[in-house]
Amino acid sequence: MLGPTMNILAKNLLILASAGSGKTFQLGNRVIGLVVKGVAPEKIVALTFTRKAAGEFADKVLMTLASLIRDEAAAAKLREEFKQPDADFSEALEKVVRALPRFTLGTMDSFFSKVVRGFQYELGLTGGKFDLLEGTRAAAAADEILGGILGETLEDGGGDEFLHAFRRASLGKEEQGVIEGLRGFVKSWQSRYRSAGAVEWGPDSLAGVRWEDWEKHKHGLIATVLRGLDGIEYTRKGQRESLEKVIESFASHTIGSGSLGSPTSLLASVMEAAAGGNGPLTVKSHKEFLIGGPAGDALRDLAILAARCELAAALLRTRAVREVISVHDARCEKQLRRRGLLGFDDVKILMGEWVKNEDARLRREAVDFRLDARYEHWLLDEFQDTSRADWMGLRPLIDEAAGDGDGSMFIVGDDKQAIYAWRGGEVGLFDEVRERYRGGLEIEEMAESWRSCPEVLSLVNRVCRDTATMRELFGTSAERWDCPEHFSAAKLLIPANRGEARVEVVDGKWEERLERLGSLLGELGVGERPVTCGVLVRSNAKVREVADELRAKGFDVIEEGRREPAKDNPVGIALGYLLKWLANPADAFAREVVEMSPLAEALRTKFGDHWQTAWEGLLGMASKSGFAAMVEEVVEPLWAGWSDFGRRRAGDVISALAGLDAGGGGTAQEAADWIERLEVSQSPGVAAVQVMTIHKSKGLGFDIVVLPDVPNDSIPSTQFFDVAEGDGWITETPPKWARDLIPEMREAEDRWAATQRYESFCMLYVALTRSKRGLYVLLEPPAASQEADKPSLANWLARSVEAEGRTGVVYQSGAPDWIEDIARAPRVKTDSPLPELAAGIPRRGRSTPSGAKKNRAVAIPHSAAGMKFGSEVHAAFENVRWIDEEPPDLPVSDAGGLVAEILKMPELRKHFERNARPVECFREQAIDAVVDGSWLSGVMDRLHLHRNASGIVELVEVIDFKTDGVVDPEELIEKYSGQMNAYREVMRRAYPDARIECILLSTACRRALAV
Repeated sequence: MLGPTMNILAKNLLILASAGSGKTFQLGNRVIGLVVKGVAPEKIVALTFTRKAAGEFADKVLMTLASLIRDEAAAAKLREEFKQPDADFSEALEKVVRALPRFTLGTMDSFFSKVVRGFQYELGLTGGKFDLLEGTRAAAAADEILGGILGETLEDGGGDEFLHAFRRASLGKEEQGVIEGLRGFVKSWQSRYRSAGAVEWGPDSLAGVRWEDWEKHKHGLIATVLRGLDGIEYTRKGQRESLEKVIESFASHTIGSGSLGSPTSLLASVMEAAAGGNGPLTVKSHKEFLIGGPAGDALRDLAILAARCELAAALLRTRAVREVISVHDARCEKQLRRRGLLGFDDVKILMGEWVKNEDARLRREAVDFRLDARYEHWLLDEFQDTSRADWMGLRPLIDEAAGDGDGSMFIVGDDKQAIYAWRGGEVGLFDEVRERYRGGLEIEEMAESWRSCPEVLSLVNRVCRDTATMRELFGTSAERWDCPEHFSAAKLLIPANRGEARVEVVDGKWEERLERLGSLLGELGVGERPVTCGVLVRSNAKVREVADELRAKGFDVIEEGRREPAKDNPVGIALGYLLKWLANPADAFAREVVEMSPLAEALRTKFGDHWQTAWEGLLGMASKSGFAAMVEEVVEPLWAGWSDFGRRRAGDVISALAGLDAGGGGTAQEAADWIERLEVSQSPGVAAVQVMTIHKSKGLGFDIVVLPDVPNDSIPSTQFFDVAEGDGWITETPPKWARDLIPEMREAEDRWAATQRYESFCMLYVALTRSKRGLYVLLEPPAASQEADKPSLANWLARSVEAEGRTGVVYQSGAPDWIEDIARAPRVKTDSPLPELAAGIPRRGRSTPSGAKKNRAVAIPHSAAGMKFGSEVHAAFENVRWIDEEPPDLPVSDAGGLVAEILKMPELRKHFERNARPVECFREQAIDAVVDGSWLSGVMDRLHLHRNASGIVELVEVIDFKTDGVVDPEELIEKYSGQMNAYREVMRRAYPDARIECILLSTACRRALAV
């Protein structure tokens, strides 16, 4: 329960809750306390970061209220803590249940999306109805934009500037493919580009030189060094030769290549001495010697010039990256955001735009005024994972609630569990909250664990409170770490809850630890006792490896993480290549993969021996019923012979294709790309052993936890420091040897390294605190050459338990026989009859109006250039509203010129003039309707609603733009009459009393054709 002095209903409360201390319990109590005080549940907003956590929180509130109704003693205690002697928990439960549809318990992302959906126009999003892009749909949109940029560049040569920028951005990385390079730039830089504000990208002044200066000046400096070689007093034979090799490394170095020749101890010593300031260089090659005079100065200048020129190249790449990203982002703005299609990052940026300019602030103020009236009490969970963008989106609302009114603020988190800095989590926001609400904020700590027994916490305290070892290994980075002593709640102190914590050093490498993992689980009787067991590792690759190994040993295992159904199993691979072959029948490799799979026999049975027949038949099935139904029909005869694992993977593919079909379908290429990119997040189910990453284990608890993968890598891994940020600037980083010679880079790297180390501390803490009763750590012995002060997690843990030089069990609290208190209860499999299901109900098919157009006997394919031009013409028409009221903003292009020409023609111009009539104009209007039992979905190019004096729609004009290169208007009418009739039927249902007119505006014929 609550500590003796904590007031859970304090107006503004910040709780620092250690692992297992019951933060969800306190969140639930806060909500219950507010409700019994008379706060309407719909006035409360509780936000966290995952749907799972949000669901657990809602369940906790409902279950607690239900239990309080049954348990009068617990109810009386809570009334006392709330200081509400008349609190009626039955009434509170009824209020919460009735308010559930309006009760905001969810994720930050979902809340922001809800606000944008409700106030998109107030927030400045006016181009189309808001639609959230996520998952494979977002990836497909991103690839479509990249493909469009490259297609334009390659087709018409209009992208020369873009190509030049891309080449500069790829300086030194030319071996990278273009599309891979672009994807990498977008992934690494676009969010920075959109949120960077006034930050300068790659400022020239930071380097102080141009990258070309290296070739201009290095030879003169090298000559000065060479002239001084004879005057150096060497202290050991061979030192001169080693120095000459160092000079040769400089002479052969090319800026942008990164590497400075073969690394030698003398080269490293020269670089270290050059960074140390003026005066003679004290260097070492077996023994120390001095390089002074002009030679020493020239060698220092040479090293610094090389470093500065590498930085200049990085700055140039950064400016070029910004050019590349600006082109991509402009496309995203035009093709996605302007039409209301936003990703999660876009939503957060939109919510935080109020800080950028006065207009955005006023728009946000109007939204907040309405939200403040709706929501008064804010609860933020897992605050250590909150990003700057999250906080800026919420801060105006939190400020209002935390002020003098009736609102309140409740923040709970643990700065020791901040393991999501890599995706934007900013643990420093705790300090900002303390400072911002100073004087009006109560702060409490919770260190009592309701999860872990004393034996487990003994190891947690031993390691995580060993600040002396942390300072020795990690330096000043350890000063931020503050871990209070953890202790178990009273109910865990009884003998029935005893447990064990053990650290073993396993002689050998990873394979030996895997072997020991299997034997340890066997010793504990995992799978034979009713206990939960989590094996926690660092990466998804390790998850799959460990899960496969334990399955091979006979354990019932489920892995948690992200699976790739088209890549990690034979069934998915075969289905993926089937789609690739359908997309490109000339892809011989894809066809061969299908030929070698069981799918080939199923296809021959259905279509015969001719591949052309199979290809046409499969595409016909997909066109009629969708790709999901097509794949279902193909695999149906094979289903019974596949393992459960294979069926699950096939189900993943079919479900993903069903999602594509539900979105209006697509081409075979789009289906193949959709499945190629498919990743499925899987949560652990019921199994003896659950294998997962440490990140995914956060918030969970297991009876037994095994950590076989505590890393012994130095922290941080400097090769991952690829973006440096300073006061008002941002840049790609030069190589490590260059950064060490440039003070601005050293400072930026020190800040980054401190963040990386802190996140690693949090990672180990999270891993150690998942266990309830059994905690087992398997370490590898340090290498013979390993330095005693290597800054790694494994070394920190080993030194904390005094494991140096020992193997086997090096630490133990509790006794291994604790597990004997839990009786073995082998799982007995029983054959229960399968339930009888009702007859299947056919899913409503989905079609598009354009799918109703009449096909020719022989299809004439559209060229890529023609399709592109058609899209540009449609985009240009989309900019045209009423030309007699405002001139259209047409692009300077062939498409823009064509539209401008059409608008000058009187017989066509009249369709774009309002002439003061009561007519509404809708451009790119989405429609959905059920017609003859089928779901019809599409987009009208232009829609006019003519109203009479009473405001009733009396005439509907549907205008569709066609760029087909036809000369016979009747041919066009015949081809598209089905599509226009479909539009007519939809509009007839919407406006049954209105006259419906459908018009094809042909850009080739320069005519408006009534259909």
